[in-house]
Amino acid sequence: MTAKNPSAAQRANRFHQIRNHIELTDCLFILYAIVFTRQYFWILHNNALAWAISVLVSTALGYLYLRHKQFPSVRYGLSFWVVVGLPLLTAYMLRAAFPDRSFDVLNYHLLHAERSLTGPLFGSGDYFPTAVPFNPAGDTIAGLTRYAFGYRLGTAINLLVLISAAQITDKLLRPLLDHPWLRSLCVLLVLLSENVLFEVSTYLVDLLTLPLLLEATLLTLRAREARNRRVNYIQIALLLGASTAFKLTNLAAGLPLIVICAYQLVGKEKLFGSILKTSFKDLVTTGSLMFVAFVLPLLPFSIYIFRHTGNPFFPLANGLFKSPYWPTHGGWDNRFGPHTLFETFIWPVLIWFNPSRQSELAVYSGRLSLGLIVAVSGLFLTWRNVWSRSLCAISIASSLLWGFAATGNGRYALYQEIIAGVAIVAVALALLRRVPLLRFSWRTAVAALIFLGLSAQCSLALVYFARTEWGGRPTVIDTPNDYAQEAKLMLRDRSLLNFLSEQEQRRFQNVQVWFETSAKSTGFEVLLNSRAPIIALRQQEFFLTRDAWREFISAVESTSGNEMYSLCLSSELQTAKDSIAQRSLEIGEITPLELPFFSLRNRISMMLIQIRIPAQADARERFQTAWMNAAFAPRDYSEEIVALDPPSTMRPGEKVDIRFKVKNLGSAVWPAVGTKDFRYQINMGNHWVLDGIRSEDNRAVMSGDLPPGGETDMKMTVKAPQKPGDYILEIDMVHEGVTWFKERGAQPLSLQVRVQP
Repeated sequence: MTAKNPSAAQRANRFHQIRNHIELTDCLFILYAIVFTRQYFWILHNNALAWAISVLVSTALGYLYLRHKQFPSVRYGLSFWVVVGLPLLTAYMLRAAFPDRSFDVLNYHLLHAERSLTGPLFGSGDYFPTAVPFNPAGDTIAGLTRYAFGYRLGTAINLLVLISAAQITDKLLRPLLDHPWLRSLCVLLVLLSENVLFEVSTYLVDLLTLPLLLEATLLTLRAREARNRRVNYIQIALLLGASTAFKLTNLAAGLPLIVICAYQLVGKEKLFGSILKTSFKDLVTTGSLMFVAFVLPLLPFSIYIFRHTGNPFFPLANGLFKSPYWPTHGGWDNRFGPHTLFETFIWPVLIWFNPSRQSELAVYSGRLSLGLIVAVSGLFLTWRNVWSRSLCAISIASSLLWGFAATGNGRYALYQEIIAGVAIVAVALALLRRVPLLRFSWRTAVAALIFLGLSAQCSLALVYFARTEWGGRPTVIDTPNDYAQEAKLMLRDRSLLNFLSEQEQRRFQNVQVWFETSAKSTGFEVLLNSRAPIIALRQQEFFLTRDAWREFISAVESTSGNEMYSLCLSSELQTAKDSIAQRSLEIGEITPLELPFFSLRNRISMMLIQIRIPAQADARERFQTAWMNAAFAPRDYSEEIVALDPPSTMRPGEKVDIRFKVKNLGSAVWPAVGTKDFRYQINMGNHWVLDGIRSEDNRAVMSGDLPPGGETDMKMTVKAPQKPGDYILEIDMVHEGVTWFKERGAQPLSLQVRVQP
């Protein structure tokens, strides 16, 4: 009996220690761990068993994480909950009663949630059911809370995440400010950014990574205080890996922290003398463990999407991986972000003058601009304050990387906006700490000016937040009566089907296949009948290559034509019809609908379109051979072009006929004739290139189809540019409507031509 007492006491003491270490942030991390672990068990067909194993494994991992936390938990008093918690709750409730109908939510977030809650992202019979098949971990988390609390309050996870982010922000400011009420006020100012508030009650998932990135920042800055530095660095890597798994653009926030960790690791021990070997071994061991921790959250989905597409980061970086299901050239979304290298360097400031290129909402209160200016100044003004200096460096680096690597879109800069706010406050507080109480100096004036600028930015952000958000919903202030009616449905809106009549429910239960023909349709389709596979029709990127077309045709034919339908907004009916026609399918009955969206008062006008596989022989043949009107495999875009009589000089505007011999080095037949709109045939084209600027000139057509290994003679008329200079005349083959051969790795013919008067 006496032998057992010490172990029992030790267990009780260990439990007491863990309980004292646990915080809201830790609870969120365990929830995140469950979701990432679930992706490892997508291979299990039994969904309940997979979730049970995931919970057990994550609980064990959570225990280890808490057991090895390097710093004790912090308790937050009345000042935090009154000054920070209450305003955040108010911001959340401002629109929470109105169901979120944001574009991306209906377009793919709801689909991601439903699919990932029951298994992998792609179900049996699917052909790219989602427009953007990114890692669905964030949507899985939102899906769990949606089923727990209903559609309206399912977004409460965002409120918890923001409170967690506020608590970590409080920790980041504690070394500079002791007074709890003033510190809580500073924390509130840090969080008052319109892009953060725009998402507080939506199913957009960008907010979910804030606790991960902020906690990693805190652990990085406090690394030298850690009880076990190696464990601390492993935890940092794990947090950054999870952030990157949620969104690859979070690398812009993580890279500066990784660089700081590397610097700390190299500099913490002597590099010469008798401990050189031990120190190097320590460095390699810690670096290896950090790498493993970083990739663990990334690995399951990367492997999964690679098996489906051939690209572990699909659809990003496809110029490198060359998946047949996405273009290998062009940007992701050229509407936003910098266009030149110079713009990239000053992008955080430039967006103040051009907010329309910062996000679709086209409003910007200036947080990143103010943050960059203050952080750069703070490096000089507060250099002796290590804490402030480090925060400024992190803010500057992550803001610039956001412009370089994260498209410059404001939705992907939430961490940057928060850390910019922290850096602004840190610089002001560091300046004030060097001034005796009640004594005025230039530091006091600068600090006051900084706080004034931050307050002005926050005020403008609140104005924008009150006016709009991603779903365009009104606030309780705008329509109090409507809000009160909608609020009655809170906790009673777990299923969209509950808002439909029995007849309407039977109509959708009979659907055996969904086709995605327009934007904002899959959210309804998956909520109304989640069992039916979804096949993409509208997304042109999924139909660029012959391999992609063949898989699409196979997916359609495997349905045997049974009860195939599509939903679209009434305003998108023509777009849906065009998508169906482009894939050589036929339209059956079209039924107008008024679908309630988690509210009988909130109806959306939609069309239910019946879709059929062509029955007539010629139409069926067009459908089955449609794959021919698509891109070849990259290896088949191989060419050999020889100029027989190229000119070396030309006059401005002069036209010259040049003869060429062209050889098909690929394994696919080059068609000389395409569709009626002149797409899909292969022609010859040319560009004039001067100082990196390319201008397209002319085309030449082949006399007939060119088989693999075949040669043909071609003649093209080229017209010299009007501006004199030493040009490169680039001759290349072009698959019309698909790609230039050069974009797929071919080597075009380059001729040196001097244009002179």
